[in-house]
Amino acid sequence: MYEVESKGEKLLLWGDIVHVAAVQFVDPAVTIGYDVDSAEAEQEHWRVFGDAAKDRYLIAGAHLPFPGLGHVRNNGDKTYTVGPLS
Repeated sequence: MYEVESKGEKLLLWGDIVHVAAVQFVDPAVTIGYDVDSAEAEQEHWRVFGDAAKDRYLIAGAHLPFPGLGHVRNNGDKTYTVGPLS
C-alpha cells in the first residue's frame, strides 16, 4: 500500500488489501489463500477500512469496483462500503 498526501488530503493506493470488494467490505474477516498470514490480513482489513472511513481517505485499487477509486464508508454494523468520490 502506498500513501500520497497533498493539501491535507490522503490517497491510499491499495495493492492486494482487497481481492473481492463485494465480499471483504461486507465481512472484513474474510481473507484469501494468497494471504501469507490470514490473521494479519484480517487485522489489516479492520485497521485500513476503519482508518479510511474515519478520515475520509480517497482509495484506489485494482480490485475495487469501477472506477477503482472512491471513499470507504463505515455502515455502523461492522460492514463497510465503497462509495463514489463525492
